[in-house]
Amino acid sequence: MSKAPLWPVLDDYGLHKVPLRFYWLLLLLLRPYISWILVLTLPQDQRSMLALFYPLQRDFIIACAVAAPLLLLIAALSQRKPKGRRGWRHIWRYGGLIMLSVAVVDLVVSVSHLPSQVMLDAPWRIVSPLLLIIGCIWLLRSRTLKAVFTEWPEPIAPVTETNTN
Repeated sequence: MSKAPLWPVLDDYGLHKVPLRFYWLLLLLLRPYISWILVLTLPQDQRSMLALFYPLQRDFIIACAVAAPLLLLIAALSQRKPKGRRGWRHIWRYGGLIMLSVAVVDLVVSVSHLPSQVMLDAPWRIVSPLLLIIGCIWLLRSRTLKAVFTEWPEPIAPVTETNTN
């Protein structure tokens, strides 16, 4: 007698569930936009917090440009349901490649913008490159994520009611 899994493997539409690690990696890759939103919610006198993560304005703009393709992936993820728009499936099919390319470019940009004395001045800036390396390895090796990106739900046919009197 086999035991039921601790968590279901398929979602409500019969597709593989998107792994939780996918969302964590998405948050890591979208950190310029998240920090931008956080800074916009702070009072005017505390808005210099963005300079902690991006000392130069140019670094912030580059980070936002690198993460921009992920916004399309988020839009495609929101349409991954039977009543969603089918045009987004083309972007979703290349989602793994989009995430991997953004992660690699983000890793290169992050490492190239580290100060020379990073371990003495700002050791917390080493965390994101290490997490990006782990994320790239996971994107390359995950079989579940490959299955998730190949699936798209079938549309639900509209239900027509016939009135029989």
